[in-house]
Amino acid sequence: MTISIDSAATDTDYTPLYDPFTAEFQADPFSYYKRLRDEAPVYHNEKWDFYAISRYEDVRAVLKDHERFLNYEGVDIDDFEQEQRGPGILPDLDNPRHDQLRTVVQRSFMPRSIRKLTDQIREVCDGFIDNFADRSEVDLADEFAWPIPFQVFFDFLGMPQGEIRERFVEWTHGIKDREVGSPDLTPFARKSTDELREYLKELLYERRANPREDVLTTIVQAEIDGEPLAPEDFDAAAEVVGLVFALYIAGIETTAGQIATTFEQLALHPDQQQALRENPKLIPQAVEESLRFRSIFQVTARTTATDVEMHGVRIPAGKRVFLVLGAANRDERQFDDPDTFNIHRTQAPHLAFGEGLHGCLGNPLARLEATVALEQILSRKSPFVPNGEPRRYTTTPNAYVFDRVPVRFE
Repeated sequence: MTISIDSAATDTDYTPLYDPFTAEFQADPFSYYKRLRDEAPVYHNEKWDFYAISRYEDVRAVLKDHERFLNYEGVDIDDFEQEQRGPGILPDLDNPRHDQLRTVVQRSFMPRSIRKLTDQIREVCDGFIDNFADRSEVDLADEFAWPIPFQVFFDFLGMPQGEIRERFVEWTHGIKDREVGSPDLTPFARKSTDELREYLKELLYERRANPREDVLTTIVQAEIDGEPLAPEDFDAAAEVVGLVFALYIAGIETTAGQIATTFEQLALHPDQQQALRENPKLIPQAVEESLRFRSIFQVTARTTATDVEMHGVRIPAGKRVFLVLGAANRDERQFDDPDTFNIHRTQAPHLAFGEGLHGCLGNPLARLEATVALEQILSRKSPFVPNGEPRRYTTTPNAYVFDRVPVRFE
């Protein structure tokens, strides 16, 4: 079955079943997902000419099908002009180059390597909690969830400290700046992208001259089949800069959003919050439920390499296919009572970090940061309840993230 904008109805007030660029959809995407899964598991949006896949098993199958569904046109569903893409952007690469570049940084992101950061992350979390330790009202997104990855991940990469950190924050928000209803980059996003890439180029030159024990040094010194990844002379559009740019933009929003969602839901579910306080061994399970319940990246994209048929629908070669992770992780065919946040759920594997060849490289670090953040806030502060409405972060239509989660500690 397929439903498209033009053929599904003739009523001029007809609302598309799935258009992620509209303000109505972005205000509450979850209310659209069940209809999408039930009525049009393969949905064609004629306005933007993409196909959407929303059921869990279908999305998972496509994520693992690297022969028929390719990444070369990017995983973001906006930026049709591909202004933020280019050589070295790891999620947008197919093999063999994807595996060659991923191998350069894979060792740094292995779970064994990431676990060594536990004490450092705990120290970072405690430092931020110290700032509001005596206060009863706090914004756990703005004052805790977001600052953690800015410090932890930037130190992990090897980014400089000091005043330049404020520019990092500005660039990070800038490259994600979007206007609802448009798939295009804003002028601020373009400016931030150009400035960041230029800075990363200079930083890589500096790190080559003055190597350290960090990921940037690993990248600038890497060789692939005997050829240096960073040639003697390179510019801001070079592959080596693209690789660092991709890591940079992936390491903040996902983690900050995941932590913020966990706090937002635990404030709404005091019984589950209390269960974690009584049994901290449940904390990793709570992190996984948060990832499933409101996946930070709601959708990722592929391009068909050949004609593909699913549910009786033919998707022609060369078409964009949106994999709606947010809908797949709420699929009642896979999860019982999927629209309920439940840390006691018998976990089935969610798709929040993707799967297969392009599974999220940084997921061990994101999970560890979220786990330690939850451990520290529960051990050091009293139970918390909502203290106002959370605010959704203005970002790409791929994502669903909070940047405000006001709570009151009782």
